[in-house]
Amino acid sequence: MNVMMCMRRFLILWASLLLVASVQAQPVYISHCLGACPDVSHPETEVVVRHLYAAAIDPDSGLAEWVAYRVLPDSVGVASLLPRYWQADNLVSSSELAVEESDSPALVQPDLSDAQDREYRINEISFDTGDQGRLTPMTSFAGTPYVEELNYLSNMSPLPQSLRLGSWSRLDQAINELTADTGTLHVISGPLYSYSGTTSDSQLPTSYFKVVSDGESVATFIFSSELPIHANHCDQTANLSQVESQLDRQLLPGLSGLNQQDLAAALGCQR
Repeated sequence: MNVMMCMRRFLILWASLLLVASVQAQPVYISHCLGACPDVSHPETEVVVRHLYAAAIDPDSGLAEWVAYRVLPDSVGVASLLPRYWQADNLVSSSELAVEESDSPALVQPDLSDAQDREYRINEISFDTGDQGRLTPMTSFAGTPYVEELNYLSNMSPLPQSLRLGSWSRLDQAINELTADTGTLHVISGPLYSYSGTTSDSQLPTSYFKVVSDGESVATFIFSSELPIHANHCDQTANLSQVESQLDRQLLPGLSGLNQQDLAAALGCQR
C-alpha cells in the first residue's frame, strides 16, 4: 500500500506539462522551467520534455543546448547504486548522435564515474567514456521512480571527468541540501562554446553553465572545461547576463529583478 501511494504521489507530482490553448496560438507551459523556458538557438531546435527535465536539442549535433529541471525535497536521493547506461531518446527526431555500442553489458557504477565501455560520436567529434556526463544529475532525482530517464542521450553532454566529479558535482550537492531546507529550486544548465551558443562540427564546449533560482533570487555559475577536480564551485560564480550574452539568448525570459546575491550565499558561497 505504501509503495502504491508513493508511486501515485510522484505520478501526480511529476506531470510535466500544463497546456493552455487559444484560438490563435498554443503556448506550452513546462513545469521544469521557471515561468517560460529558455530561448533556443534556431527554429529547428527541438524541445524534449521528460518527467524529470526538459532539453533543447541542437538539430546539427543531437546534443542539448540546455536542460531545465526542478529539484524538490522529495526527489533527492542516493544515486550510487543506480544503473548508468546511455539510451537513445526516441523523442528526438533530429539527433545525429551516433552511439557506438560494445558487446559488454550495461554497468552499475557505485563510484559515480559514469564510465561506460563505449564511445560517442557527434558528427566529427568523438569523446570517450571519461567525458560523458549528465546535465540533469541523478542525485537530485534518485528519490523518484523516473530516474532512469536521466540515461537518455538528450541529457548527455561531453563533461570532462575532472569537472564532473569535482566542482560541478559539489554544486549539485549544495543545491540538493538547500532544497531539503527551503523547498523547490529551478535549474538550467548546458554547454558554452567559445565562438557561439551552439555546437559545431569540430569543437567541444569550452565551459558549462548552471543557473539556479527559487523564483526570487538567482545564482549563476560558469565552469571552465579545464577546471581541476579540486576547484571550488563558489569560485565559479558569475552574472546571469554573462551567460545570456555568450549564448545570445535569454535563459529566464519574462523574469526580471531577481536578486543575484542571496541565493549564491545560501548555496554556501559567502562573499
